[in-house]
Amino acid sequence: MGGIQVGERFRFTGELTGSQYWMSTVTGDYAVNLSALGGANDLQVYLANQSDAAGWTDGTRVEMVVENVEKTINDETSGGFLQLVSATVVP
Repeated sequence: MGGIQVGERFRFTGELTGSQYWMSTVTGDYAVNLSALGGANDLQVYLANQSDAAGWTDGTRVEMVVENVEKTINDETSGGFLQLVSATVVP
């Protein structure tokens, strides 16, 4: 079976964008937007707590490790959500 599987982890470096759209989601996570691969990919990354993004602003470059996880919304569970595992701000 091809494609990305639940539980797979990915490491990438990108720039945080769209801070006006960062918010708590219906899953209880806090979501931030990240532009990766030189702007070729815009991603939404879920953080366990809003405080995990303390000090982050648009333009902050971060190296992230994310995990493809399942989330349940309105009793429906689906995969494809990127949950933050770790992040390091890079110059």
